[in-house]
Amino acid sequence: MLNINQHLQEIFGEAIRASCPELDSPPLAVAPNQQSKFGDYQCNSAMAMAQMLKAKGVKANPREIAEKIIQNLPKNDLIQKTEIAGPGFINVHLERKFVSKLLSNLLVNGVQPPPLASKKRVVVDFSSPNIAKEMHVGHLRSTIIGESMCRLFEFLGYDVLRLNHVGDWGTQFGMLIAHLQDKFPDYLTVSPPISDLQGFYKESKKRFDEEEEFKKRAYQCVVRLQSKEPDFIKAWNLICDVSRKEFQRVYDCLDITIIERGESYYQDMMKQVVKEFEEKGLSQVDDGRTIVFAPGQSIPLTIVKSDGGYTYDTSDLAAIHQRIFEEKADIIIYVTDSGQATHFQVVFAAAQMIGWYDPKVTRVEHAGFGVVLGEDKKKFKTRSGDTVRLMDLLEEGLKRSMDKLKEKERDKVLTPEELIKAQRSVAFGCIKYADLSHNRINDYVFSFDKMLDDRGNTAAYLLYAFTRIRYD
Repeated sequence: MLNINQHLQEIFGEAIRASCPELDSPPLAVAPNQQSKFGDYQCNSAMAMAQMLKAKGVKANPREIAEKIIQNLPKNDLIQKTEIAGPGFINVHLERKFVSKLLSNLLVNGVQPPPLASKKRVVVDFSSPNIAKEMHVGHLRSTIIGESMCRLFEFLGYDVLRLNHVGDWGTQFGMLIAHLQDKFPDYLTVSPPISDLQGFYKESKKRFDEEEEFKKRAYQCVVRLQSKEPDFIKAWNLICDVSRKEFQRVYDCLDITIIERGESYYQDMMKQVVKEFEEKGLSQVDDGRTIVFAPGQSIPLTIVKSDGGYTYDTSDLAAIHQRIFEEKADIIIYVTDSGQATHFQVVFAAAQMIGWYDPKVTRVEHAGFGVVLGEDKKKFKTRSGDTVRLMDLLEEGLKRSMDKLKEKERDKVLTPEELIKAQRSVAFGCIKYADLSHNRINDYVFSFDKMLDDRGNTAAYLLYAFTRIRYD
């Protein structure tokens, strides 16, 4: 597929250099025309070139420079005609037969990506909810952006691995199991529903902070879980399974495919990671903790706590090591909110310091993003101040989508099955597009009314336009 803009840049670049060989780096300004009646594209280089010549003491008329550029345009099939307007703008009209041929090829063969010089392995870490907690609106952006990145890489021909680094290990599970022993005696045969589990989690945290005896018992449960005692592993697995089923409901709605590799996956690798830092003299003991200072970073990583336990820092180091050496990743991208940028900066610096990867060879990046805001421009929460459940948000989207379709009387022309399909396409398409149509780095205001508007830059309008193109 020919890139028209790029091709025009090449054509005009050659003409501009030939017109003013005395200029070392003449400006190349070719862009789509803002008003179609003046042509398809416009070259605005002549005025800037006249200024550069003037600075050299050469008097020049921009319109005369524009005329020279036109005379030096190389022979091509793309441009039908050119016109000089105003002080020296060059309006460009494309050859209709050429564009028609390109569009016909596009419609018949689809968009064809450029060939890859080499097929690379890409690992994208995204979504990453916590076990025993429901997915909330804070997971929406990571899930949508991460999946979109994966689809783009796959479209270009890369080998993509989607990873869900869920929070499924650590002290919180000792707390939760200890609390379930008291409040939910059947915990070894069945796990509470996810909503109850979240309530139990909050209660266990409160007890952990306030009751010294419970805190001791919770730590004992952690030790027994980490020792892989069968009953504790069984309870842990039941908790994880309930959470996975709830996560999958969200992923099914948003058409997300992802492989779960939680913190537990990297547990056995952490000991070796710590050993490697110690053997290479890259760690130090500070007040009982083992820490690592990476070059240029003011904050250390804590790889072993004073009680001998590991941290998020340790698991993230183990994860990047596994992705580089076992997955043979050429590109690794972490899709989390921008608040974690400093943490990943330190992890990446430590991984480079120990020699795991060279940034000139392996691309490792943190793709940060802004938060989702309510229409009051504050962090999106329920009226009671709780974080919005992601499943509630998706179900609200479905309800509003159906209301909109019935308002447009689509229920009178579609079969019940077609109506449900349209409802899901509109609801989930609008939620995805509302996220992707904003700058990734910026916060954005979540508004169903704007999302479902069938005018302007919205998914509803694009779906309508796409349908018309397909069936007109």
